[in-house]
Amino acid sequence: MTAKPRTCAARGRGVGLWGPRAAPAGVRGEASSRGDVLLTIAGVTVAVVADEPGPALRVEDATKPFLVDDATPDVTIRVGWGQLLEACDGEQVFDSGALWRLYRQRDSFLFRFSTPALGSVPYREACFDARFTAGDVRLHRPYFETRGPLDPLEYPLAELLFINHLHTHRLGVEIHGCGVIDRSGAGYLFAGESGAGKTTMARLWEGQTGVTVLSDDRVVLRAAGDTVWMYGTPWHGDARLASPARVSVAGVFFLRARSEHVWRPLDRPQAAARLFACSFPPFYSASGLDFTLAALDAVTAAVPCRELGFVPDPTVVDFVRQQAGG
Repeated sequence: MTAKPRTCAARGRGVGLWGPRAAPAGVRGEASSRGDVLLTIAGVTVAVVADEPGPALRVEDATKPFLVDDATPDVTIRVGWGQLLEACDGEQVFDSGALWRLYRQRDSFLFRFSTPALGSVPYREACFDARFTAGDVRLHRPYFETRGPLDPLEYPLAELLFINHLHTHRLGVEIHGCGVIDRSGAGYLFAGESGAGKTTMARLWEGQTGVTVLSDDRVVLRAAGDTVWMYGTPWHGDARLASPARVSVAGVFFLRARSEHVWRPLDRPQAAARLFACSFPPFYSASGLDFTLAALDAVTAAVPCRELGFVPDPTVVDFVRQQAGG
């Protein structure tokens, strides 16, 4: 008898533009002795529990600062072995053109991850309820039998989960940018697409006394009242800089290489368009796109936005401080 494709049945909760709850800061901790994982990124806590018997769990080094000792999870995920199939029972709603595809199954969403290096059968499936508060991850056992402990949210699953949870609950937006907490406590976001100079900027600030780099590549913006908070994420760039801290944003700078340090203010429509180009909107979700646009418009209303042309040398740090009043 031919096996049937798995139908996922993850089930899980539940407004203002940015959602009903304030965003707490992450707390550093350790994973439990059983190998289960509890982590907080951008104020969203995820609990990952392995089946018994099931795979041994681990996290990447960049994620370890985001582990927490004790917190009420916003998302709960169970991880176990599976015998996955090439066929899928569901409506495809998005194809990334790379590792993953997204399917709709009744009131659930199913991500399937595959690579030609392993074969036509997916190496992992992740099913989530419609609110992205409960999930079930299955690993295709024939591909993993000889491997040691596994990262249950290995790239790009963790990022996909957080992007979808943030927009579904109207909490925040992920931005392609370098985030910095200056010695004064001011927060600066240096946004730009690949090659704009985010990693270069992160390295220039990293060596400064009293400075924390939240990320050299990806941060999350969340708002509470008139304040826009910026959070670090584990999804770093070449500089491998990641911090679970947060800071209120004092300025947004869109990076551009120039022969001298120079800046110019941007009006709100310009700034919103530039931010959208640096964001990670869920193109398969009309409500997610609407929220992303509204959230970025709110950011530009609350925070000064400028274009920053810069020469890649340490003097740009003082230039930014002078222009931003820091």
